[in-house]
Amino acid sequence: MNANEHPDYVELTRLLAEAKPLMAPMFPDQVKKWVVDSPLAQEISTILVKHPEYYDEIYAHVGGLFPRPKS
Repeated sequence: MNANEHPDYVELTRLLAEAKPLMAPMFPDQVKKWVVDSPLAQEISTILVKHPEYYDEIYAHVGGLFPRPKS
C-alpha cells in the first residue's frame, strides 16, 4: 500500500504503532492475554476481520499474535 491508503489501513498502522511499545516489555503469555483483553488489540482485530488482505503485512510486524481472519 502507499500513502493514499484506505482509512482503515491508516488506522490499523496507527494502532499497531501504539501497540508495539506496549507489547515490547511483555512475556509471550502476557502478550497473548493482552491480545484477548485489550481494547486496543480488539480494534486491531476488528480491522483485520474487515480487511483480511492486511494480515500478511501485520504478521510481518508483530508475528502471529492476531489470528488469521477468514477471507
